[in-house]
Amino acid sequence: MSRVKVVIVSLLVTLLMAGTVALAAPVDPGSPLIPLHMRILDNGMRVIVREIPSYPVATVNVWVDTGAKHDPEGLSGLAHFFEHLTFKGTATRPRGQIAYEVESLGGYLNAMTSLDYTSYFIVVPAEHVHQAMEIQADALLNSLYEQTEIDRERAVIHEEIRLRIDSPQTHLVDKAIEHLFAGTVYAKNVIGSMAELANVSRQDIVDFHGRYYVPNNMVLVVAGQVDAEAIFDQAEELYGGMNAKPLPQGEHIAIPQLRQVVFLTEERPLEQSYVFLGHPAPGSNTQEAAALTLAGVILGGGRSSRLYKKLIEEEQVVTNVSSSYSGFADIGLFGVFAQLDPAERDRFTEIVQEELLRLQSEPVTEAELARAKAMARSSLAFSTESSANVAMYLGKQEIYGGVMGAVNQAAQLEQVTAEDIQRAAKSFLHPDAYIHSEISPAGR
Repeated sequence: MSRVKVVIVSLLVTLLMAGTVALAAPVDPGSPLIPLHMRILDNGMRVIVREIPSYPVATVNVWVDTGAKHDPEGLSGLAHFFEHLTFKGTATRPRGQIAYEVESLGGYLNAMTSLDYTSYFIVVPAEHVHQAMEIQADALLNSLYEQTEIDRERAVIHEEIRLRIDSPQTHLVDKAIEHLFAGTVYAKNVIGSMAELANVSRQDIVDFHGRYYVPNNMVLVVAGQVDAEAIFDQAEELYGGMNAKPLPQGEHIAIPQLRQVVFLTEERPLEQSYVFLGHPAPGSNTQEAAALTLAGVILGGGRSSRLYKKLIEEEQVVTNVSSSYSGFADIGLFGVFAQLDPAERDRFTEIVQEELLRLQSEPVTEAELARAKAMARSSLAFSTESSANVAMYLGKQEIYGGVMGAVNQAAQLEQVTAEDIQRAAKSFLHPDAYIHSEISPAGR
């Protein structure tokens, strides 16, 4: 076996490289994600294993640090299109064979694409983890991308586009992101447009694979009742022969600065209005992201939140309301979503503005902060309840700045103070500068 770089995470992170030992800062000793094992192959591919001896299911999850923001100009949706084609057949496995083999093992497979990344996973009974790894590697390295499959999946994605547009909340967020991050790669639509998807050729697919599906741009995560050393050995066999390649240089993305409210409106044959208020925010791997996460819970997370009490219980202005922070690799989005009678629109925005100013002018209470942290802990606990959740959580955090972010996230949230939330609100939640995206009933 070729020389490798190894990282084993327990209470300390130990980096072994060419016989040299370096110690990193202590990690959260209470994290349910440790001990964690990581190995970096000579070609740069990262392999992360979380052994869960009590969980007899294994998840094999490959992440590619490439998403819709890497779509070439004029070919929006290419990363997502590529994802659709990956399990459709190889030289040794014709169309349908990959899904058949996985299901014959008692498992299932799926994939997803975001602005930042693409992720592929296979979940099987743990005794079949090595077969799953081989199947997945064959799909990722040897897919044929036949023209018949390209044409078939193009039609499938056309239907996905229609469904996405038909979903008011999804469409509102898509439009808000498109305008909020205009002029940056984050303005691209993950699913693409029908017009540009029509231009995608087989050569575009092959070129995309050659450019981005390289080992130094990939992460393999395996979680469940598995043996880390056996996983590392097989990862070397399956992926060690790949050659690293230089990757296109990413651009620096600055957080947009809005000076006023930007309105994006359209009408549909609906009974109620759907409204999304979006604020530009920092990326996922920042201290501000943790503060804004808790601010989202305090403002509109659940029935005890400020907006729920004010807008639903006290004034009956809306029928549904929520708020949350969503982070990407470089920037983020803080949003408030609501359903309401269009006649209540002004009162709704007035109350939201009042509550944003309140976040800025006074610290949240100890009780509110404790509740928000408890809800955040619960959400993180669900991220570790199954091998699939663990693998997906670890992989995403590795893409977003390092797997230790997953290990330490609960502790990081616990350290957030009321002053941190107040400071983040002042910096990013301006009550008079945001995107107002709305779908309202026709004629009202």
